Amino acid sequence: MKRTLLEVFAGLMAMVLMVSFHQQIARLEAQQHDVGALERKVDRAVEAVSSAGTQRDFDSLRQQIVEQMEVRMQRLETQLSTAAAGSEQATAIAGELARAKADVSTFRNQLSNDFERQKALVDAYISEVRTKEATAAERLSKANDAIATLAGQIYRDPNELTHKMLLPTVQLNGDDTVGSGTIVFSGENTKNGGKVETYALTSFHVVRNILADTPKAQHDGFDVTIYLQGEKLVVKGKMVSSQPKIDAALVRIFTDRKLPFVANVLPRSETSAVKVWDQVCAVGCPLGNDPVPSHGEVSSLKNELNGANYWMVNAPTYFGNSGGGVYRADTRQLIGVFSKIYTHGKGTPVVVPHMGLCTPIEAVYDWLAGEKLEHLVQSSSVPQADLRQLAAPMK
Repeated sequence: MKRTLLEVFAGLMAMVLMVSFHQQIARLEAQQHDVGALERKVDRAVEAVSSAGTQRDFDSLRQQIVEQMEVRMQRLETQLSTAAAGSEQATAIAGELARAKADVSTFRNQLSNDFERQKALVDAYISEVRTKEATAAERLSKANDAIATLAGQIYRDPNELTHKMLLPTVQLNGDDTVGSGTIVFSGENTKNGGKVETYALTSFHVVRNILADTPKAQHDGFDVTIYLQGEKLVVKGKMVSSQPKIDAALVRIFTDRKLPFVANVLPRSETSAVKVWDQVCAVGCPLGNDPVPSHGEVSSLKNELNGANYWMVNAPTYFGNSGGGVYRADTRQLIGVFSKIYTHGKGTPVVVPHMGLCTPIEAVYDWLAGEKLEHLVQSSSVPQADLRQLAAPMK
């Protein structure tokens, strides 16, 4: 009986050992299957890199490898927790787990390094594209400027030049003084009940001299000659605001007519675009003549006089040009008010007609804004398309 029990017990022990042995074999086979699957994915990744596979496919494969290795690590950790401490099985599992962790760490480092390399490549590409865009924009701007300049030189419509620069000019007269001005507004003044009003920019010293040598002008106003198409109109004018520091004055011209020819003043936002070498046209009434134009360039943007800055232009001018307009030759926009010309010598000064100073329109804007009169200036941008059309005859 005892022998039978011993045999049965031994048989049961043998069955338990066989079951345990088969489980270990199954685990080892599963691990070997995992390793084989990983090896195959690594081989596919290598093939993807060595062949024409895309970087996206390669990254996807590596991510799959990392994910499967993490699953394998979790499985090994579970097995290690159930294995007998210090057994060969636990030692083998721990070694396999350490190798798996090392592999995962290696793959993660590779992914991180690749990401940094790709990010650096993308940043360099974006920087290069932005540089090329900036260069292209600069070249386009220069090309447009060249087109506008060339168009203005090749084809200049006399009527357009007259309407936009000559006819907005007015002559201011006293008993012994003559000067010029430029109409900058003619229309309904919304801040004065919608009445039609006309205003001209001029130099302060012109009005000052007229008032000094013509006493009745203080009360009656001074003569202002308006130039229309084929006719002249003489009316009265009075100074409504002035800024002696920049030698500028605003004159109201008393007429009920809405005048057809008004200067297009360079918008305030574009005043910084004026540069040395820009072609200009100075228009005025030298020595009491009807308005005449003269062409030149901006010679300097820095000429301080009595605490104010003036631009120098080399367009020929003379006495009587004071208060007249200085225009950009390409866009016909008013950019300044002619103020004074250089003279040389003390006893009998010699006029230097190609060295004239004008009040920049930006300074005029600042002054008028302070007086809340900025609305009495008509200005608009000249689209680039219009510049190109200068090369074609007007319809």
